[in-house]
Amino acid sequence: MLPNYFETLGISKDASEMDIKRAYRQKAKEFHPSENRSSDALDKFILVNEAYEILIHRNTHEIYLLDYNTTNDPLKYEVYYYWVNSARTRAAQHATLSMKEFMGTKFYRNTYLYSYPTLIVFMIVGVLLLVAPFVTVVLAKQSMGIFFILAVIFIAWPLGLYFFVQSAIGFQSMKKYMH
Repeated sequence: MLPNYFETLGISKDASEMDIKRAYRQKAKEFHPSENRSSDALDKFILVNEAYEILIHRNTHEIYLLDYNTTNDPLKYEVYYYWVNSARTRAAQHATLSMKEFMGTKFYRNTYLYSYPTLIVFMIVGVLLLVAPFVTVVLAKQSMGIFFILAVIFIAWPLGLYFFVQSAIGFQSMKKYMH
């Protein structure tokens, strides 16, 4: 029988991507072998990583949900089998690192999401920066040089777009993950 990944991470079956990532970060810190000296810490750390990688990807999440309460073995699916083995291998590699090194890995850093108030600020700053070039052109007319106007355009738009996209991605991840 398959392990209950939702129970492993301490989340509900309709958890959002943000909930999955937040739970993973907490459990990974709790069970990382360099921090947790219990005899089963490594096994729990590997299971937490496996649960995260299965639940965070839509295709393996759906396969898991379909087959969790049945006699079907999802490990017979090539994609699912690949993800489980990849998760276990990556977890074993991460377990050999110190907690500080593990938290510095790209894998762990990708589990970070901004808080709701931060996303609101990003959205406001992004919109203001996207509108700034238009306001500058309308108000500037002859009083400001062309170089200042171009600087505003080429600095404000990319920054505004960056902040706006970051907030949009963050708000999207707050939605419930499955239908």
